[in-house]
Amino acid sequence: MKKTLSFLFALLALPMTACGYHASTPVSVSETVVTDEVPDSLNTEEAVIRQVDAVYDYWNAMRMHYDEDVPTIDERFGSREWLRVRREVEAIDRECECGGFFDFGDEGPLDAWTYDCYEGYVSANDIQVQLQPNGMAEVRFLVKDAVTINGIPIRWLMRVEDGQWRVHDIIFEQDNNYDLLMNMRAYADDGKFNKNFNIYKYLSAMKVQVARLQGVSKDDISFDAYGLVDVDLDGTPEVFVQNKSGFYNVVFSIAGDKPSVLANSFGATDIYFFEHGVGAQGGCGTGCMMSDCTLVKDSKAVVSFRTIDEYGMDGELALSTKTRNGKKITAEEYDKLFAQLGAQIDLSAIMHDIE
Repeated sequence: MKKTLSFLFALLALPMTACGYHASTPVSVSETVVTDEVPDSLNTEEAVIRQVDAVYDYWNAMRMHYDEDVPTIDERFGSREWLRVRREVEAIDRECECGGFFDFGDEGPLDAWTYDCYEGYVSANDIQVQLQPNGMAEVRFLVKDAVTINGIPIRWLMRVEDGQWRVHDIIFEQDNNYDLLMNMRAYADDGKFNKNFNIYKYLSAMKVQVARLQGVSKDDISFDAYGLVDVDLDGTPEVFVQNKSGFYNVVFSIAGDKPSVLANSFGATDIYFFEHGVGAQGGCGTGCMMSDCTLVKDSKAVVSFRTIDEYGMDGELALSTKTRNGKKITAEEYDKLFAQLGAQIDLSAIMHDIE
C-alpha cells in the first residue's frame, strides 16, 4: 500500500491577508457563490453525513459489481468544477507519456476517494461537518479499510448542486494538506499551455519591464523558472516568473502576445491571487506596508490600485495613502475596487527551469 504522496507542484507565494489588510480566507475554487437553491432538508449536518456514507456505499458497490454503463463515482458525486478539471486531467494523461497525475510509485494509480485504502470494505469514520454559507460544507473524517485500522485523515469541501451535496475538493491532510483540485488544475493547465509555449520568446521584453520597475539595467535582471497559471480562468495563461534567490517574482499577462506586468514582488512583498485579480503585499521600508492590486479580465489589467500605510514609532497608523492608476482615491473608493477582486484563492503551478 502507498504510504506517501509525491508533491509535483511548487506552490506560489500566498499570504493570508488581502489587499489593504482586509481579512480574507483563501479558497481553492474559482466559483464561490452557489446559485442552486438549498432546501432546509439539505442544510443539516445529518444530510451531509448521509451523503458521505452514500459515496463509500457506491464506491464499494462499484468495486464489487463494476458496470461501465452506470456513472463513475466522479460523475455521481463530484461537483461540476471537480468533474470538469478531472476530465481535463484525464485528457492530458491520454496525450502524454508521463504516467499520469495519480500515478505514484509502482503500485498503480492512487484513488482520490480512498487514498491507499482498498482492502475489503472501505468506509468513512468519525465524520465531522462544518456547515458554511451558500450551500457549502467542510467535512473531515478517517477513511478506513480492513487493514488500515487507524484510518487516513481526509478533508472534503462540499457544495449543493443539482439538489444534492456534491464533493468539490478532496484534501489529503496527512500529506501537508495536499489539495487535489488545485494541483489537478495546475497539472491540466500546464499540459494544455506549456506544450506550445516558448518562454524565450517573451524573456527579453519581461526583463526590460522588470528592470524599469526596479530602476536597474536589463542585464541585472535574471529569471530562473516559470510556471503557467490561468488567473481569470479565461483559457489564456498568465506567466509566473521567479528569481530563485527569492528576491523577485513577477506575474505577466501575455494577452495579445505582448507581456505586461500584472503583479510583482520584490524583497519583503509576496504574490497572491483572487478570483478576479492578482497583487503583491508586504513591507516597503521601516514602518511601511504596501499592497498593490490589479483587476484582471480577459488576461488583461482592468485597473490597478494601491495602498501605502505608514506607522509611527508607537506602532499606530500615521498615514494611509490610496491610489487608483497613480491618482489618489478615498478609502470608500478603494474598498469598492477591492470588493471586485472577489475571494482570495490558492493557485499552484508546475515550475520549469529557464536556462
